[in-house]
Amino acid sequence: MSSTSSLNVLEIAKKVYGKLNTDLLPLDDLHITKDIPYSETGRVGSSYCEAVVLGNETGITFAGSGNEIFNINPAIAGAIKQAEIRPYISVLRSVVPWQSISRTAGGESVAFIEASKHVVKSNAISHKRFLEIVKIHGQNTTKLLGRVSYATATYRGAAFTAGTGTLTSSLYGSVTFTNGASTATKHLLVAPGDFASGIWVGMQGVKVKQLLASDLSVVAQGKLVSVDSALGVLLVDFTPVAATATGSHILAFEGMELSNELVGIKKILKNTGSLFGINAAAYPLWKSNVVDAAGAKLGLANLESAVANAINAGGLSGDVSVYVNPRTFHKVISDEMSKRQYDYSYDKKEITSGGKAIRFAYADGDMVIKGHRYIMEGDSVIIRPEDWVNSGSQDIQMSIAGLPEEKIMYFLIDQGGYAFSTFSDQYIFCRAPAKQILIEGLNDEAA
Repeated sequence: MSSTSSLNVLEIAKKVYGKLNTDLLPLDDLHITKDIPYSETGRVGSSYCEAVVLGNETGITFAGSGNEIFNINPAIAGAIKQAEIRPYISVLRSVVPWQSISRTAGGESVAFIEASKHVVKSNAISHKRFLEIVKIHGQNTTKLLGRVSYATATYRGAAFTAGTGTLTSSLYGSVTFTNGASTATKHLLVAPGDFASGIWVGMQGVKVKQLLASDLSVVAQGKLVSVDSALGVLLVDFTPVAATATGSHILAFEGMELSNELVGIKKILKNTGSLFGINAAAYPLWKSNVVDAAGAKLGLANLESAVANAINAGGLSGDVSVYVNPRTFHKVISDEMSKRQYDYSYDKKEITSGGKAIRFAYADGDMVIKGHRYIMEGDSVIIRPEDWVNSGSQDIQMSIAGLPEEKIMYFLIDQGGYAFSTFSDQYIFCRAPAKQILIEGLNDEAA
């Protein structure tokens, strides 16, 4: 093993990793993190307060055109309330094995940096992925990471009754589910519309809990073994529990059963009660526009209708970002391409087809549609990014203000390696919920 001492390890780690520049990390498909980046403007102690306007000044006086003295109506103040937002902590731990350091050429500093830099980078990117998941799905307790299927429907070409049916997987072969679970083979079928591959792909080993939706009690738990991303089938290392009704059982990562993760976008958009200290029942502008697609495909017509509702309800204007599952994006772009007509710019030598995003004009701006694999297949999240803030006491870092520096990286007593953790304490918040939209109940397999 390298002769690098614990003291030298700490000094090297402090110098190289004491302040991670996470802005330089590749974000790839983390669209929410890219479009609503972490900002220092909303930094907090234990909480952050922001005044939000929830009603207009209404004490207007119309005085006519005469010369006489007139009375001025008394002031009727607009509704301005203080929203109080609390950040939520997340910690991701990794280990650099001794042998990785000993097998790296160079001096002790070079060896340590070469051995650890890839693990540190992987940790920070993985941490960002977990945060992307909870920024969307955090504390949305009707679904969290997806319901166990109890659907009576045709799903991926197979007929199901109350989540009972058979799928043929390229990974697992023929799997028969009873109410969304195969106890014999330890497979779970995510309900139609609830699967998002970004939540599960590459997450082998993550702790998974199956919860009773009514009270978030844990009915089964263990680890994720693998996932069939084409079918929405999970293989776990525990015996899963069959669903007893639509939405009776939901899936979560460890800690989500206690709502230890930050409040996500879907929770904010679905709120009809009190959130961040403001009651949406008393202030309609604190409630977003939730649309039930009732099993239809997403298309320009239902997008325009949903946006029109937000214009009427909250005065939406300007460009909006429309996040959809890649399956939905494929259907929308295929429909758009099928309607395209070629004009004089057509080049018979080359036709450029497809797109990374689709831009549609609406009455007050543009809708930019983006495929996002962290969005469930049945959802479309439509937001105006300028209305959102992502902040907190600290973005992802290996250092924590107020803690000793040796917490950056330390020698493991009972394992052969050096452990380190990245730490984050943040929230995501919307200043104008009435200008945002959530479409649910989409079905890209619909006729």
